[in-house]
Amino acid sequence: MMGLSEMLSRINDGVFLEQVFQNNTDWDARLDSRDCIEFASAWSDSYEEVLASCPPEDESIRQVKEAAFKRVYQITGNPDLAGYVSDDFGLIAQAFKHQVDSGFIHRLWQAYAQGAFPH
Repeated sequence: MMGLSEMLSRINDGVFLEQVFQNNTDWDARLDSRDCIEFASAWSDSYEEVLASCPPEDESIRQVKEAAFKRVYQITGNPDLAGYVSDDFGLIAQAFKHQVDSGFIHRLWQAYAQGAFPH
């Protein structure tokens, strides 16, 4: 699993998130697609699993979330999208830091790593 400093470095490298969000995409439609039962339930279940098995988020997790929010907002100008991405990266960072083994969280990370917005 990736360390939080490496994740933060990737967020701020000027390439990683730009590959995901550089396209002129209807981000509101993409966000709406995340409201489908399958995705929303998997995200919520994973969040509950992490919440139940990990200590509260600390400063390192907050730094990852803040960096993700700022970069995505800078790239897209969409605060809702930036909030979703920030929450995703907070969930991923918390799971990575505390070695929570979740298939959904792994797939969430893989989507970003492959230059795609998970939806």
